[in-house]
Amino acid sequence: MKEELYDRFIASLLEACPINEEVIRFIRQYLLVKNFPKGTHLLSIGRTADKLFYIGKGLARSYYYLDGKEVTSGVAAEGDMVLSIPSFLNQIPSSETIELLEDSELVFLSYPDLQRLYYKYPVTNVIGRLICERYLVIFDERIRSLRMLNAEERYYQFCEQYPTICARMPLKHIASYLGLSRFTLSRVRGQKIKTGLLTKEC
Repeated sequence: MKEELYDRFIASLLEACPINEEVIRFIRQYLLVKNFPKGTHLLSIGRTADKLFYIGKGLARSYYYLDGKEVTSGVAAEGDMVLSIPSFLNQIPSSETIELLEDSELVFLSYPDLQRLYYKYPVTNVIGRLICERYLVIFDERIRSLRMLNAEERYYQFCEQYPTICARMPLKHIASYLGLSRFTLSRVRGQKIKTGLLTKEC
């Protein structure tokens, strides 16, 4: 199982940029796999992110506090990488917490080991840049969604983009991520279920 997760993580890197077997062997020696229980905080506000996580199995969200309330800022499931990008890249205290919403199996790579990889194999810098660009696009799309789409359109887009997360994440977290009240989200879901555009599982 561990080898399978390593392979899936490597495959996610290869999607960004081809790398040879020598680089792959170097990466694999620094990868670790660990099971974490639901409720684990992979990162807490005020702590510096020192690991990049890849979800082999499980569900996670990131959140921050605004006026004493939790605001979900990111969601992730199988095949996604999880980190606080500003904290990890700049090695500064995080402004958000990363929480596991299910028992999860994760592959992770430490910040120092990633820097060793960048130094020894410059091509991996390209992979890092392309992955960051991918998440920058996701962030930009979310900002545009919050600014330009109504409640129904936001939820529909979320279900299209994250079909497995839509069915597994508590509604309060989805509502927070979409910038909606739970009441508004429940109303939107109810209308879609009533018209047959959505199942109760989503």
